[in-house]
Amino acid sequence: MDNQATLNNQAILNNQAILNNQAILNNQERKATETANTQSADGTQSEQLKTVPSSLEMKFADFLYQFVDLIPMSVHPNVVTGIGILGGILGGICFFLGSYSRWFFLPAVLGLITHIVCDDFDGHMARTRGLATKRGAFFDITSDVLVSTITILCIGLSSYAHLEVLAFGLPLYGIYAVIALHYIMLYNEFPFPHVGPFELHCFYITVAILNAIFGQVTLFSIGNFPFYLIDVLLLPGIVSSILEIGMLGFKLFFRLKKDGV
Repeated sequence: MDNQATLNNQAILNNQAILNNQAILNNQERKATETANTQSADGTQSEQLKTVPSSLEMKFADFLYQFVDLIPMSVHPNVVTGIGILGGILGGICFFLGSYSRWFFLPAVLGLITHIVCDDFDGHMARTRGLATKRGAFFDITSDVLVSTITILCIGLSSYAHLEVLAFGLPLYGIYAVIALHYIMLYNEFPFPHVGPFELHCFYITVAILNAIFGQVTLFSIGNFPFYLIDVLLLPGIVSSILEIGMLGFKLFFRLKKDGV
């Protein structure tokens, strides 16, 4: 009996060690400080773009990666990206259609969840299945900008928010795109702000749920301008994003200065 107990304890310890090692590998996979070489689809070695996701997105991704093996090997990562784009666009359009019926917020939530799930799956599939390409990385990054832009416009054109308020947030995508592009060109890094694509989509989903429950809610008015629930929720996010993107730009500038570039 003592020998059996010893064997059982040893098996438990071995399994725990395997799980711990896997968790370490998952985290190391996305560390920006590491240089990764990925076997591309044509058999050549290409340097992998180093991404710096937010801590919240990393935790969500670690949870999702447990289910990536459920996706057949015959499914290409770009197909997953395409499904995510369609889901995200559907979600954005349903925000606008929510002006006519609150039932449209249900497919809005489902569409946006589909997008963020596919957005995490596609890159992991490409890296682990030897299908990573620069074309796929471009497709993946573009999908986030496309879905977020369409969603913001549809929210602003709906009866639940004011486009005048959202107009302060739209230029941030252009500014961030320029900064991120230079990070990619100069250091092969793609940094995410703390309030990045994942957090934005979580915000859209939360707003859709609140709108479905409460409908159009006016919290207060300034003169003849009413501030709806979405307007008020967006303002602190826009202000924090302006500050964070500005700091990201300053960080790149002083990094270039330090490197003598």
